[in-house]
Amino acid sequence: MHSSLSLLEKHILGGSHWTQCELIWLLHSSGHRAPTLPRLCTHIWQPHPAADQRRQKPDQPPRPEPQELGPLNGDTAPAVQLCASEEAEEYQKEITRILLQHEEDRKKWAQQAEEDRKLELGEKLDEQRRVLEREHEETLQVLRASHEQEKEGLTHSFQEAKATLQETIDGLSSQLEVFQAKMKRVEESILSRDYKKHIQDYGSPSQFWEQELESLHFVIEMKNERIHELDKRLILMETVKEKNLMLEEKISTLQQENEDLHVRARNQMVLSR
Repeated sequence: MHSSLSLLEKHILGGSHWTQCELIWLLHSSGHRAPTLPRLCTHIWQPHPAADQRRQKPDQPPRPEPQELGPLNGDTAPAVQLCASEEAEEYQKEITRILLQHEEDRKKWAQQAEEDRKLELGEKLDEQRRVLEREHEETLQVLRASHEQEKEGLTHSFQEAKATLQETIDGLSSQLEVFQAKMKRVEESILSRDYKKHIQDYGSPSQFWEQELESLHFVIEMKNERIHELDKRLILMETVKEKNLMLEEKISTLQQENEDLHVRARNQMVLSR
């Protein structure tokens, strides 16, 4: 008991200012009986001569000695309980206020953290969107350049093939006209002029027909060779014509793809806005 009281005394003596209710509540909560309070209060409020002499002015009368508190009687117990109840209620209110303040601060910090997280996420999404737009634009430019280059190459090849085919057609048409003119001249020569002249000169058509037959054989052989050559050219012309058709189809396909790319690019720009 004395050891516990000594510790309690040290605790009380270490305080700056203690009210009577606080001392009563402290003793009551520590399990000591009320008669201990007067001795503690006497020790706490015992004057110190050196301090009093320093604080007391020369013209002031000496301070009266503090009266020792008497032992607590039975009427003091309700006061102790009342003080303890008031102190506990004040402490409970303070704790409740601190908890409420802590909860409000926690909610504010959580809300601020959520806003910061949303802001950071929005910035990241904007950066990703800008990167994707740049990549899309670069890819689209590369595709456009490749498409234009391929289109120019195909157009050039088509124009060359078309010019070559037109030259072949013009040459064949000229040769056909020449051949038809020669055939007409041969027919006229055989059936009219040469025949009549030979009859007038020789009087017999046999030798004339022999010469004409030889001439016809020569002409037929020559025309056969020419026909073979024309057949080869016609085959070549058909091949060129097929290539021309294929090139036209490919150009149409590329033009359609180009239009689709333009439409997709416009749609992508609208979506990115």
